[in-house]
Amino acid sequence: MGKLFLSVLNMSITASYVILIVVLIRLMLKRAPKVISYALWSVVAFRLLIPFSFNSVYSLLPRKTSTVPIPSGITYQQSPQINSGIRVLDAVTSESLLTPTTGASVNPLQVFIETGAYIWILGIIALLIYSFVSILILKRQLKGAQLIEKNIFEARNLKTPFVFGLIRPKIYLPVGLNVDERDYILLHEQTHINRKDHIIKMLAFLVLSIHWFNPLVWIAYIVMSIDMELSCDERVLKEMDEEIKKPYASSLLSLAAGSHILNGSPIAFSEGNIEWRIKNVLNYKKPAFWVTLVSVLFALVIGIGLLTNPGDKDFIEIINSDNGPGGSIPLAMTQAGSQELRVRVANDMGNIIESFSEIDEYIKDYTFDVSYDGDLEWNHRVYSINGTYDLNGDGEADSINAVLIADNKDGSYIEVNGMKVELNFYNPTGAAKIIDLDSRDAYTEVAIFDDGASGDPAFTFIRYDGTKLYTVGTIDRYALMDGQGKFISWFHMTDIFKPQFFSALGEFKNNEYVITNHDVEQYKGKTYEVDGTGFFVPLDINPEDYFEYMVWDSETLREFKETKVKLLDIHISPDDRTLNCFYVELPDGEKGLLYFWIGD
Repeated sequence: MGKLFLSVLNMSITASYVILIVVLIRLMLKRAPKVISYALWSVVAFRLLIPFSFNSVYSLLPRKTSTVPIPSGITYQQSPQINSGIRVLDAVTSESLLTPTTGASVNPLQVFIETGAYIWILGIIALLIYSFVSILILKRQLKGAQLIEKNIFEARNLKTPFVFGLIRPKIYLPVGLNVDERDYILLHEQTHINRKDHIIKMLAFLVLSIHWFNPLVWIAYIVMSIDMELSCDERVLKEMDEEIKKPYASSLLSLAAGSHILNGSPIAFSEGNIEWRIKNVLNYKKPAFWVTLVSVLFALVIGIGLLTNPGDKDFIEIINSDNGPGGSIPLAMTQAGSQELRVRVANDMGNIIESFSEIDEYIKDYTFDVSYDGDLEWNHRVYSINGTYDLNGDGEADSINAVLIADNKDGSYIEVNGMKVELNFYNPTGAAKIIDLDSRDAYTEVAIFDDGASGDPAFTFIRYDGTKLYTVGTIDRYALMDGQGKFISWFHMTDIFKPQFFSALGEFKNNEYVITNHDVEQYKGKTYEVDGTGFFVPLDINPEDYFEYMVWDSETLREFKETKVKLLDIHISPDDRTLNCFYVELPDGEKGLLYFWIGD
């Protein structure tokens, strides 16, 4: 249940972008036929119902938007993170998430999600029950309706016309309409039926019921209903004559006092939004052909742009020793990957790995003065660090002071020449190093070590450029570096397999650590040699939610020594591209999940 709820939440977040853009585009198409705006809402429906799409560099979604902003394994993360693409929103929401306590038997975030899932289901049930009751009440009110012809009925207790029914829809009219009014209204209602609007309205209501918690979906439902009516009115004016605008508007005005008793029914909808409709009718002019053509083409481009997920247009340089010193190969990296990328990376895999070295090779030979009270437990210690080193390359030593406090408590900071930056660590050990992340610039950085919440050690890098002090990023303790700002992180590389492979390359760009996705499909179906200790859970099926089958105990722990395994599938954590769980076939034919502890 929780997994389904997270999937719906992710679709709802992505669709929220699309709704806002469609509302904006709708205003731009003010002079275009309303049927074009009406058609654009199908893109919103797609985003609200389909959890996947294809990637394109021409996507209109924000470039950093993730289609899975809430990862399915968030309840298993030590520090839960949300990636909606809006940095401020992500920071606030991620900070407010419940962090699991070490040793706790139940993750509070998991309880929160499961509770939310049940509330979500109750909301759906409530809306469906309300709709069903509305239908029963309506059918009772229509018992006295008189058949006029075919599927047309008149009822004395009605003030406004509407269509009722799904398979065999019926048109219900108020008693007392004059001949002209009746012709307009019947053409309007028949247009609804011919366009299958009664079915579309029902499906839209069901989508609304699924995403009832999202206010933007309610707005989309209301505005879509308006566009449905406006486009239908325009069809009536086009079919009959623009000269009927005034009498048609008058007939709408006479029906404006109608009692809308059908709002809760997905298979009956009245002709509401009278004010909008009257204005649209009175202002209607048959659009020129070129206006319609340009509007259609514009809407098609917008629709395709909203249907696709953003691809990464950035270029990265992969160091290749065959190119000579300082040589590089520019490769365009996209989420889906390209045939050229797969071939080049596969051919150069060994050279890529050889171009990177352990992070220790870039640590300078310098030792800070560190003091602390050794009688205290680690989570009560306060480390005081002092030293001097030329960080910005101006030839003068810079004064470096830091205070590190464990357990994410406030008060940790680093100070260089009087400039201070606040820090936050879970398990600092007092280790601080001087490291050169990029030999091409004049800077050297301070690297402060944190042993992590569950033995996931990492370095946080701080740079001083002479005018400001700031954190550059955080990378795990055992990352590989090329000395020019690029990394293959331990959490993104599988060094227990031979040959080695990885899911992403890391790079510092604009003072930010960026992970560039790498196509891992090329690794599936191949045989690899495994050396080391890993966990193995026998499974005859490849599980979609592999987290549920992972058991971290001694019974599943196995020692692999030059063991040949066939790699059937790779399970990648959507939030950090971690490669630590694989569906494999062992030499004896046994299949199951193979995974490794990625801490220390």
